[in-house]
Amino acid sequence: MVKNLVKLDQVIGQEITLTGFAKVAKGGTVLITEDNNVVYVKGSGYWPLDLINKQVKVRGVLKKEQFIPEATIDEYGGISSGATGKQYVLEMIEYSKV
Repeated sequence: MVKNLVKLDQVIGQEITLTGFAKVAKGGTVLITEDNNVVYVKGSGYWPLDLINKQVKVRGVLKKEQFIPEATIDEYGGISSGATGKQYVLEMIEYSKV
């Protein structure tokens, strides 16, 4: 198990277990860790309603990738939603309520 206070960049590509709060963000299912990292959870669909805002433990392979598309500006100056850079993504293997 990886303590959340370990820098996530040090464990990219490894199978890890993180503990945090199950949330649903605009970009999808996320885990908010104790040290306030936002980790997108791939392969989970959405959290069951009884887990949202509850503490959960998630095991999976941690990656850092462009999960949320970059924001774009159209010809009229309208700006889409999006994110700059790469996000932490956990390819979920299993989860459980803490």
